[in-house]
Amino acid sequence: MTTQELPEVHPWNASKAAALARDRKRLPHALLLAGPAGLGKNALAAWLAQFLLCVQPAAGDKPCGHCQGCRLFAAGSHPDLHVVQPEAIYKSTDTLIARYALRYPPTDKNKDSKDSSVIRIDQIRSLIENAQTRPQIAACKLMLLSPADTLNVNAANSLLKLLEEPPPDSYLILVADRPARLPATIRSRCTRVDFNAPAKDTALAWLRSRDLSESDARLLLGLAGGAPLAAQLLAESDFLAQRAALLEDVERLVGGQADPLACAARWKSLGAERCLLWLQGWLSDLIRTTMRTGPGQLHNPDVQTRLQALEKRLDLRQLFRYADVVAQGRALLGGPLDEQLLLEDTLIRWMELR
Repeated sequence: MTTQELPEVHPWNASKAAALARDRKRLPHALLLAGPAGLGKNALAAWLAQFLLCVQPAAGDKPCGHCQGCRLFAAGSHPDLHVVQPEAIYKSTDTLIARYALRYPPTDKNKDSKDSSVIRIDQIRSLIENAQTRPQIAACKLMLLSPADTLNVNAANSLLKLLEEPPPDSYLILVADRPARLPATIRSRCTRVDFNAPAKDTALAWLRSRDLSESDARLLLGLAGGAPLAAQLLAESDFLAQRAALLEDVERLVGGQADPLACAARWKSLGAERCLLWLQGWLSDLIRTTMRTGPGQLHNPDVQTRLQALEKRLDLRQLFRYADVVAQGRALLGGPLDEQLLLEDTLIRWMELR
């Protein structure tokens, strides 16, 4: 394994990695890495896991990449790293962390049921059972839950056992895009590390290093709410072309020229989270344009003329109320409510504004 194959610490998270490395001997038992998606939380969690499992960290502040611990980590077979993810996530992502999560499948489910989108209690029970053993190779045992905010109620209650009675020589790392979904009893027992959008210049430089043009990098970063990794994913999925269809949908819906049910089905195929995040940013642009707040930063600066044409047809108070509808819809994603129904309700209520 070479240094280039180590988990990447993104430039905007380098100071966090350095601080955690300095405090290696004083790290709390439980860490909560919290913040919006696309900021590199999982990458830092993987880096920290390897750092803590490394036998001889290079220069004391990064994994060496050559010891037995680092080699086993890279092979996806380190016996002291335990990862729990929802079944739907580890089956659909090709990452090293997802490879570790294969060890903890949900067992208490029907064979014909769809892949679970939550972390279930049987997964946590298996984790607790294995956590009681001593580390096999490393000086400690690592337990990583991502995204931890997908814990269902019973699983969250079961996890409290690990937090209240941590096994010796163990660390628990929780990664959460929506930490408010975690019970207060869990959040209060973790040391929180907050992740925020990096400085724009830093994010743009990183995106340009990924072969994006300056103009595309700026536009995609705005569409991603300032999250560089989310912007990169948008670029890889050709979201700028998809956005054109979304924009046409919202314009036709408010004019009564489109079917909200058909639009919702199309949006679901593109990803409900991605589409509602875009809608939230676009709606913010529309409110800013309606209020005539000046040339502030827009998420969609290239469609300002179309925004100006639309704002003449809508009431500002209605837009603010609808902004709450979209925010509530995003908050419900990942829960028991069917995404198709959620999108249908959101778009029907947008159509009713006309």
